[in-house]
Amino acid sequence: LAEPFANDAALARVGRVDADWIVARALRGAADGGLDDEQHHISTYWRELTRVNADKQRADAYLDARLQGQPAANGGFIPDCFFTAAAALHLGPISTAARFVELLKRISRFRGDIERIEQTPELLTPAQRAGLPVVLQRWRDQLLGMEREKCALDAQLLDPRRLAASMVFYRFVMAVLLRQIDGRRAFPQQAFQMPAEDGGDQQVPEHWRMLPEFLVEDTVEFVVFVITYAPDTLIDGAAQVGQGGETGLRTFDDILPLFVVAFLARPDFISNPYLKAKLVDILHMLTYRDPREDDDYVDTLGGNLPGSLRLHPSIQRFQCALDDSALARAYLIPALLRFYVDVEQTGASSQFYDKFNIRYYIARTLRALWARAPRYVEATRRFFMQTD
Repeated sequence: LAEPFANDAALARVGRVDADWIVARALRGAADGGLDDEQHHISTYWRELTRVNADKQRADAYLDARLQGQPAANGGFIPDCFFTAAAALHLGPISTAARFVELLKRISRFRGDIERIEQTPELLTPAQRAGLPVVLQRWRDQLLGMEREKCALDAQLLDPRRLAASMVFYRFVMAVLLRQIDGRRAFPQQAFQMPAEDGGDQQVPEHWRMLPEFLVEDTVEFVVFVITYAPDTLIDGAAQVGQGGETGLRTFDDILPLFVVAFLARPDFISNPYLKAKLVDILHMLTYRDPREDDDYVDTLGGNLPGSLRLHPSIQRFQCALDDSALARAYLIPALLRFYVDVEQTGASSQFYDKFNIRYYIARTLRALWARAPRYVEATRRFFMQTD
């Protein structure tokens, strides 16, 4: 049902998606009851979900105030289809993709454990060695079961047609999210205007705060998944939709760079530091540069790397998109440098280790940009000259 408006090259229906739809569904039946069990569960789902920039207390206070005051708009067919499709992807393919990634890690660890025990049986006691063949066979059977599960997930998650269709839908999601923070609220019919940053957290509008966090999280997670496991999807013509300029914004060349730069440059709009770090992951992967090209490269792998790395064409194409973007030229370098400092406060339980990974990715991204064009070096110098 969402395919007709999501596939529109001009994204003409983006303005029809009203953030108030969430409020209307969350408050449905709150005043007079009258909902059956199924409707009550739906209303509860939209009321209790995690917000993109509001804790539960703030969200409940906002919903209570809306219940007593201005009624929420009922939306219409397009927002019904949009939010339902987004929720379906959140509960289905996106959660399955996370399961797939975890399964790959389990298979790798399990296979490594089996090989290590097979190669060093002398470390076991005589009693353990006596039962080792039976135990190893049991483990191999478990490993085979996990590999069969992986094959089944491969057939579903890595289907090129399904990935392209999902990429098209998340193109629409990114356009909706960008419109919500656009300074004129007119994107994509007008060029995106970066929101002001003078007010800090106070500048974030309430309609944005109440949006489900999974809209941003799933978009970022899907892009990371595609970059890692199916990068051809990024530059697949079926996933691009638009042709650029007046013929419609392209998914990979226009909307994705804008989405990443906008939310890195205005981090107050997203409260979850994990999502901001994922944006850096996307930049790092799509601006990747062979570390051996750095002047201070130290070989820690004993020369086991191949003579030269073959980088996917999407990397060069994304870097060209950044070069052509006026917003990226103006905001990307300052955003990365600020986040390099701000990551000190990630809020995660593992923040001591997280910040080193994130800063490494930022450093690698900056080096790739500096090596690409002098304008990025000049932007860095200008940032430090203007910063107290």
